[in-house]
Amino acid sequence: MQNEMYEVMTEMEQRLDIALDNMEYGTELAQDDIDVIRAACGKPNNKRNVLLKSVFNDFGNIFGGQNGSI
Repeated sequence: MQNEMYEVMTEMEQRLDIALDNMEYGTELAQDDIDVIRAACGKPNNKRNVLLKSVFNDFGNIFGGQNGSI
């Protein structure tokens, strides 16, 4: 279970690094980039994002909670 959590957190961190690099180097940000940055700041948008939904579902599955999905 701990390995799964580590993998999900690492994947989210890698995706955040990409989004921040895109922002820093002036690359046009995709909506997914914005959503990942917002989620990392604890300010997710109400719009449903496939990537974030998958990440939140994974967290819910790892911790066994019923409220893990968005």
